[in-house]
Amino acid sequence: MTRTPGWSRAFNGEMPRHVDQDVHSAFVEFRAEQEDKCMSVQCIYCQQVRAKNTTRQKQHLLQCAGYLQAHPDVALQASAAADAAAAVAVASSASAGGPSDGSAYGPLPAPHGSHDDPASTADHTNLGFMPNPRINGTPAHGTPGVSRPSLGAPEGTPSAKRQKTKHAPNGGNLPEIPLRDVHAAFVEFRAKDDDKCMSARCKYCNQIRAKNTSRQREHLMVCAGYQHVLKDKIPANSLRHQFDDDDVASSLALPTPILDLDFRMSIRVKPKLNVGPGSFGKTWWVPCIGGQWAGRFGKGTLLPNGQDQQTVVKDLATHIEGTYLMQTNDESPAFITCKMKGWWTGEKDVMERLQDPVAADNVAAHRYLLRVNIELETGDERYADLNRGMWLASGCRRGAEIVYDAYRIG
Repeated sequence: MTRTPGWSRAFNGEMPRHVDQDVHSAFVEFRAEQEDKCMSVQCIYCQQVRAKNTTRQKQHLLQCAGYLQAHPDVALQASAAADAAAAVAVASSASAGGPSDGSAYGPLPAPHGSHDDPASTADHTNLGFMPNPRINGTPAHGTPGVSRPSLGAPEGTPSAKRQKTKHAPNGGNLPEIPLRDVHAAFVEFRAKDDDKCMSARCKYCNQIRAKNTSRQREHLMVCAGYQHVLKDKIPANSLRHQFDDDDVASSLALPTPILDLDFRMSIRVKPKLNVGPGSFGKTWWVPCIGGQWAGRFGKGTLLPNGQDQQTVVKDLATHIEGTYLMQTNDESPAFITCKMKGWWTGEKDVMERLQDPVAADNVAAHRYLLRVNIELETGDERYADLNRGMWLASGCRRGAEIVYDAYRIG
């Protein structure tokens, strides 16, 4: 029995204890029923429920998007494993035409588990698990010049058997099934009076299986009778007009955009100028004489000479298209162009009052809709992230100022 550097006990082919603690901290243990002998666990990052099994919990975390996002060190390890596997595939494809050394059968394969075998290295890297330094106190990068102990099996040890994963026929696009819905889809019963374990029957196809939350959820994902329940959970399928059931779009669960308040902008304007009738209505020119802005990414001013073009159509609904130049308060200021486009709408009597700058101050902002989408652009690398953003803004008119709250769309 050999000792591995950095561990206080002899290596016995198992994962180090501190790694198991890291895995366990990512799950919440519970007993689904009081009479259950086996515990279940729920991942705190994706809420998936499975039977308590440390090895399978490790395998789950290596594929859990929420966990990998919160632990970039593990994600980096998994990515390296994928790259190694891809390199093996390329090498295998290149050698498919025959051996290159002139021998009848080609070079002998390296022993499994040796450092010369990329496939073995990829397997061990993929099945290994990097400890979380925030939980077990191990350094994130180790001491310079000192190699960290491998977290996989020792050399020569056969790689662990891969867990089979069942995929839904829709490619996994349907929404995740909550725990309460899984339990509600099955009727629990005891097949025989002397049975210690409960059985469960699917309400939608009458298939009977042993009570196991993870496998019950997997069954529902492929149960033909339950598919319409999953599709009903997709928001787009509750619209007045929908896709046909056999169309792939009817089974896609897409993420909902998130709005985060990012900055507020106050624009000081001059009295608007009447340009005259246009193609779609009466056109007004509203000059900007300055202003200010402040938000998450900085603070600054609006330079003069910006403008807002307004086209008033019937019922006094107003189309807005504006361009402004933002300057940051940095010692070496950055300049950001702000382009907005949207509509100012409301009941006709409200819109009439808004045409008068004095009367507009007495109109509550909720009486009308001033909504614009905003794009920001700059060549300054310090604010390059703004070039890729989109904002939806809500505004109001107060005297000679127009104030917008801009929400970044995520």
